[in-house]
Amino acid sequence: MQGRREAAKNRPSAAAPGDPVATRGAILKVVDAQEPPLRIFFGKTPLEIATKDYQSRLATWNQWQPVSVEAYGS
Repeated sequence: MQGRREAAKNRPSAAAPGDPVATRGAILKVVDAQEPPLRIFFGKTPLEIATKDYQSRLATWNQWQPVSVEAYGS
């Protein structure tokens, strides 16, 4: 557990947590939107992290697609 805490303290977003006033305004925009998103990231870093993570996931899924199709049967 200690290693995770250290990693969390050292991530870029931990050094600059952002402006709570700006967060309030962003949340209100989402709430007031005609079609609000089901999910949204706040800040500069989360989308970058998620993009890299999903690129990795997609690469793995594409690599294993023939096995997935095989499991479907004929």
